[in-house]
Amino acid sequence: MSTSEKNKPSDMEEEPFGLGCALELFVEATEVSEMIDTLKSIYSDKALNEKAYERFSFIIGQYKEQPHLLDPHIDHLLEKCINIVRDGGSSMDLKHEVFKYMFVFVNVRGYKVIVRHLPHEVSDFEAVLRLLESQDCDDSITWTTRYVLLLWLSIIVMIPFHLSRFDANDESEKEKKTVMCRVLDIIKKYIVVPDKCRDAAAYLSSRFITRNDVKQEHLLSYIEWSMVESTSSESTIFTKQGTLASIAMILKTGKRDDLLPHARPLLQWIIRDEIKHNSGTNVQKLVYKIVQRIGLTFLPPKVAAWRYKRGNRSLAANLSGGDGTTSSHDTQEPLPEDNIEVPDEVEEVIDQLINGLRSCDGIVRWSAAKGVGRVTGRLPQELADEVVGSVLELFSPREGDGAWHGGCLALAELGRRGLLLPKRLPEVVPVVLKALVYDEPRGYSSVGSHIRDAACYVCWAFARAYDKDVLKPFVNQIAANLLIVACFDREINCRRAASAAFQENVGRQGTFPYGIDILTVADFFTVSVRNNAYLTISPYIAQFGEYTIPMIDHLVGRKVDHWDCVIRELTAKALHNLTPKAPEYMVTKVLPTLFDRSTSIDLNARHGSVLAIGEIIHALALTGDKSILAGHLDKIANLVPEFRQKFYFRGLGGELMRTACCDFIEKCAMASLEFTNGSVTDDWLNLINECIAYNVTNIQTNAIKALPTVLSRYYANQNCESLVKGYIEELQKTSQQEVRMGHALALGALPKFVLEPQLGAIIDSLIATSQASPLTVKWAESRRDSIKALTSLSVTMAEDLAKSDVLRIFDVFLASLKDYTQDKRGDVGAWVREAAMLGLQTLAFKVKVSIDVALTTQIVAGVAQQAVERIDRTRALAGRIFYSFLYNDPTIPNIPHHDELLKIFEKTECETLNWNSASDTFPKFVELLQFPEFSYNVMLGLVCSVGGLTETLVKNSSSSLFAYISREKKCKGVGEIDRLADVIYRIFEDNRKNDRIVVPMFRFLDKLFSSGCIQHLADDPSSDFCKKILKLAMNELVGCKDAYKIIDGINLLAQFVQVKSEACQSAVVQLSIFLCHRQAYVRKSTASILYESLLVYGDSAVFNTENLDEVMQILSNTNWDDPVDVVKPARNEMCKLMGVRVPVAKTSTN
Repeated sequence: MSTSEKNKPSDMEEEPFGLGCALELFVEATEVSEMIDTLKSIYSDKALNEKAYERFSFIIGQYKEQPHLLDPHIDHLLEKCINIVRDGGSSMDLKHEVFKYMFVFVNVRGYKVIVRHLPHEVSDFEAVLRLLESQDCDDSITWTTRYVLLLWLSIIVMIPFHLSRFDANDESEKEKKTVMCRVLDIIKKYIVVPDKCRDAAAYLSSRFITRNDVKQEHLLSYIEWSMVESTSSESTIFTKQGTLASIAMILKTGKRDDLLPHARPLLQWIIRDEIKHNSGTNVQKLVYKIVQRIGLTFLPPKVAAWRYKRGNRSLAANLSGGDGTTSSHDTQEPLPEDNIEVPDEVEEVIDQLINGLRSCDGIVRWSAAKGVGRVTGRLPQELADEVVGSVLELFSPREGDGAWHGGCLALAELGRRGLLLPKRLPEVVPVVLKALVYDEPRGYSSVGSHIRDAACYVCWAFARAYDKDVLKPFVNQIAANLLIVACFDREINCRRAASAAFQENVGRQGTFPYGIDILTVADFFTVSVRNNAYLTISPYIAQFGEYTIPMIDHLVGRKVDHWDCVIRELTAKALHNLTPKAPEYMVTKVLPTLFDRSTSIDLNARHGSVLAIGEIIHALALTGDKSILAGHLDKIANLVPEFRQKFYFRGLGGELMRTACCDFIEKCAMASLEFTNGSVTDDWLNLINECIAYNVTNIQTNAIKALPTVLSRYYANQNCESLVKGYIEELQKTSQQEVRMGHALALGALPKFVLEPQLGAIIDSLIATSQASPLTVKWAESRRDSIKALTSLSVTMAEDLAKSDVLRIFDVFLASLKDYTQDKRGDVGAWVREAAMLGLQTLAFKVKVSIDVALTTQIVAGVAQQAVERIDRTRALAGRIFYSFLYNDPTIPNIPHHDELLKIFEKTECETLNWNSASDTFPKFVELLQFPEFSYNVMLGLVCSVGGLTETLVKNSSSSLFAYISREKKCKGVGEIDRLADVIYRIFEDNRKNDRIVVPMFRFLDKLFSSGCIQHLADDPSSDFCKKILKLAMNELVGCKDAYKIIDGINLLAQFVQVKSEACQSAVVQLSIFLCHRQAYVRKSTASILYESLLVYGDSAVFNTENLDEVMQILSNTNWDDPVDVVKPARNEMCKLMGVRVPVAKTSTN
């Protein structure tokens, strides 16, 4: 199978994601060739032509990352295209299509390569020129034709004949323009257009203007024309881009001797403010391209004799410790420096390029940096050294981030070209090391990632530029800083860049300590995950002594007070992991520094310091020698009281400090610190209690996490009865939901010795708050947290819970599965149901109490219902829990039909099943309908899903259900379907006036009748199913004011037209009532729905169908937007024609 066939989308063309560089050859060459051949026969058919072009673009587009695979076939394919263009019988429309195909090749392979493969025969010159002249440059559809023709002309004009030979010799044609002028007019015409043809025209100008015969006549005039056009007050941004691109390419292509006379005027022109003002990034980039090329024009193209030459290198020798360098000499003889005359204008060029390094656009700084490198390579050593000095001045604190970035790029370019001599490295390396950690806070973020990335590029360039001995004095500093960036930088691109630079240095220098060992762990891919870099890679690197202290110092100096809270938290965890590598250093240097910064006015520094102190204390305690902390116990004990005294727990910053202090208290408790003053732990507990009642979730979470650790360590021998009573009192308050949430979770997190004395009271209070009351009906989060607390309590007291308490908790969880609370956020009751399912799973697995069949059935059926309801997240959780019930070890007893369920949910399949996918889970759970124990619950969930609003949910649930019913009808007969119909009726009856069920039920029944699955019930006059459903539906619609519910009900009533009993006439009467509803929208919708139903089922209806055509004519011709009094006679006439009772309005009697 070809690559294109493998990656051809089934429904629509899509990008071939994942191909990467996996292709090996152009396997579709034959198909592409045939597509070009068939173009003549299909180009006139718009649909076929568009489909063929999309296929062609898709095939060629697969090779964007490996365009060289097209090279062996390009000549052949382009020749086919050119032959069509050359054919005089080809229409212009066909040629336009051919040029579109040719542009696809240009877009993938690049214009520079394609131009070399285009024919450049003399016979094509006039034809291409005429074709180009005949094009409309304002036609936006055929721009590819003009673009390819301009490229083709750019190779044709390279023919080695004087262009005057193409001019007419006939006297009658001498007044016509010369070929030279015609091409020049083409260039000037397209150099200012607003489309991509502008780029092709610039390329053409560089090839044409620099011809020997053309430059003598037109080079000066063209340059002057470009200068005037670009600086004109009427020039557009496209004019500037085109003229500047043209001049830049001419300066690149032309000979120095031809361009030197024009260099000074060009320099004066390009540095004018009119060019740079409001010009945009692309123009700015072209400005600095032109500036650097003018500078190169002033200087002779000779290699500087003074440049640093490393020589040839051997990777094997590098890795073995040697440099492997062999001396080599350039074959080109350098010009003696005494003979190099540097014009004064070069100083202006350098000055402009240095200013370009300060640009606010990165692409402009790149261009300027390359210019600095190229120009410096032709300067004498003394002047080149001044350029290096100017670049180093950019790394001043007064300069912005743009200057630092540009300076790094310039240093890298100078280093790569051997223009940064080793004597300058003592000045350069410290600057680069500063750039590696540059991070300037700006509001709620920072700038500096581009600078750090560029600094890594400098280190990469130095690895390739210098000998081992040259960089040896700086190896430890560079290695340590690169690894610091690779492990601790916030941005993924910087971590990857540092890893790549470190790898380059290890390979080329061979002197980086433990380079190979580190690279096996800290490679380009492993550093991509920030948590992995901070918490796994950094401890591995820190085992090597050269890197331990620098990494710790960087974290303490630059990351503890980082602006990003996530980085501060990761820093604290990283310091915990690094502490065993240097415990003494942590105690003597790091902790004093952090304690000092914990009282800083900078909130970030305070927060990060407190987190780090806690983690380091815990790590030091784990080393086994607690006495090492003796000197810091007073500071640890005074930390929280000092924060209270300075009001650090107030305001917005107080929230951060509360979370940090809770974490700090937890770590100190885990370290089992001993305090002579008991008030320290009391103060800690008071702070935790304050945070539990705080109305911020993160603060509550941290406090509840710290609570059991503190109680277990410091209060194990004390009576905590008052503490528990206080929590219960706060839990029972109904003033604030967040207070209840925090204290519920706190009760659940209490250790066993605190729970045991008051277990009954705690369970009673949690059960009470897990149930909705009139005041707390919308408090879904508090009910969720009460259930979570009961779950945690059950785990803690698993072996000591009485059976009565276990059964009560089971009842609470099962009742919570019916919590469908809604507010402006949507179905918030889903949180309660999910917590209840997790609670059922935990209780069933952990508690050693036997569960009878009835309770087990309720549990499993309740979870199964959630597995077929609307919310993907809830369904996925329910599916996983249901699967865990089936395959738990030890096996849960009393699960109904356990063996059959194991066959439906096969272990090998379910282990890889995507539980979030409705298409995967619904086909399995609908199978539970065959078991009476699960039928009611599963059908109830399916009613909500099939009658839902989400397209994919409705599609997957309904297709699974109706396929199951059709299969069961064939296998088991209509008896099984009657049983399911009875289940549906019971669900409808049990949920009367409950719109959460009734509205989906209307839609569900509408789809069920339409599916034909219960056609036998509709056709059986003796069946009472349809009558009972109709009665329930009509009761729901009586007095209903919700228009959307009424429309859903009308859709259901219209399905009764197919019923072969008096239910049909009753439904039609009800529909006729809605034809005179007070809302015009309802009247119009009823008429439309009834018309469609009569169209489908009218011929077989049980009412009078002889006048069906007249009835449908009334429905379609009546304007149901008219007032009720106007439409009522038409409605009554329609009822008479159908032979059904005419509705009569009720009259009120006094």
